[in-house]
Amino acid sequence: MEVQNFRKPFIHLFSCSTGYYLYDVNTDSILKINSDTYDKLKIDEGEAENEQIQKLKTCGYLKSSRVQISEHPATKLLPSLYKNRVGNLTLQVTQQCNLRCDYCVYSGKYYTRTHTNKKMSFETAKKGMDFILSHSDSCEELRVGFYGGEPLLEFDLIKKCVEYLEDKVKDKVIHFLITTNGTLLKDEILNYLIEKKFRITISFDGPKEIHDRYRRFAGSEKGSYDIVMKNARYIKEHYWDFFISNVGFNTVINPEESYACIGNYFKGEELFQDVYFTSGLVRDEGKKEKTTSSDQFVEEYNYEYFKLLMNKLGKIKKENTSVICRDQIEYLKLLRGGKQQNENIELPAKWHHGGPCLPGIRSLFLTVEGDLYPCEKVCENVELAKLGTIDSGIDIQKATRILNIEDLTSDQCKGCWAYRYCDFCIRYAEKDKNELKQCLLQNCSNVRKKIENIFKDYCILRELGYDFETESLRKGNQNERS
Repeated sequence: MEVQNFRKPFIHLFSCSTGYYLYDVNTDSILKINSDTYDKLKIDEGEAENEQIQKLKTCGYLKSSRVQISEHPATKLLPSLYKNRVGNLTLQVTQQCNLRCDYCVYSGKYYTRTHTNKKMSFETAKKGMDFILSHSDSCEELRVGFYGGEPLLEFDLIKKCVEYLEDKVKDKVIHFLITTNGTLLKDEILNYLIEKKFRITISFDGPKEIHDRYRRFAGSEKGSYDIVMKNARYIKEHYWDFFISNVGFNTVINPEESYACIGNYFKGEELFQDVYFTSGLVRDEGKKEKTTSSDQFVEEYNYEYFKLLMNKLGKIKKENTSVICRDQIEYLKLLRGGKQQNENIELPAKWHHGGPCLPGIRSLFLTVEGDLYPCEKVCENVELAKLGTIDSGIDIQKATRILNIEDLTSDQCKGCWAYRYCDFCIRYAEKDKNELKQCLLQNCSNVRKKIENIFKDYCILRELGYDFETESLRKGNQNERS
């Protein structure tokens, strides 16, 4: 394991096609430097200086300060937050599904969970809804999501929940959300979801041969592509406004497939133009056998991502980029947008890396059996990940442990240059505490590599004229697009 020298400047050096850079961890700033400064800062002793290094120090950069005590800044706020700010609830209305998707977390290939015939009773759902109603005084809006399995198998329960909330809530806006495989979106169900202005996310994985390979009906080899496409096209043709504003798609990409094949399909299919779209690789958290990416997949992804960057520079029209990677530029903007104008001076003595959200605040997840978890992504078989039960409420001590996951790896975290950008949270828990620590540390190098690549893309785009604050090219950098 790398030995950290806490007397050295807390920085990370990297280079790309536009020059040499340092990331100053204390100020959270990326600075362009000359090659001589780059070489001198790489010296282990850190004694060699030049005029630029002296200037950087004068301006407040190159401090060696590290976090001394691992504690999330919101730790002491948890009791108040859970009393007044719990406004997002996701109900696991069933663990059953009419499909058997190959990579689903219920497929048996994960430690997390498996398909069962368990379904949520209205009594349990009512307790969940009453919980957020009594713990959301500071929330102007409420969000209630329905999750499975396939949640529309419990359509009657969903209707009862909606009616219950509409009857109870008079002074807040309620948003209803559902994630569905799309096979049941017709007739009475569809009309009801439209009437109640549900936000619908449909799972859809690309061309017929790929979608049907992974998303098959239970008990058969029949794929679901045809019925999902039929239902989605019907919504767009007959309820266009609703489709554009309330329907989105999510694609789960298996890196063993051709990225170009999937991307070209979505780019050419009229149905998916101008709608909300997200995508992600097959989840590895909790997976018994990890997924590997082929060289072809990596090359094809990098090419499509390159075109996306070229679009931001005005070189390629948006319609010539792949819809399944457009959210990557949003991730880049989220991480670095506005950071160059911040007023960070130094890391505080007490802090926590950037991974965990406030457990249960962004999305409190209630299982069919009445257990509470931070969100639907965590492993339901790990006691460490449980917040409490709907009968006993949220356990502040458990929530504090989940929020302060850095306690497991604090010695390594405090000296890591990617400290502010680490995304480790309780979703990485597969079994017990000791295995979680090992899992986190095994993934550290991948996180650092990902963050460094984002920094490089950010620097190149800025150097070539893209302004992240206005999301446009600076004057003098506009070019004709092809």
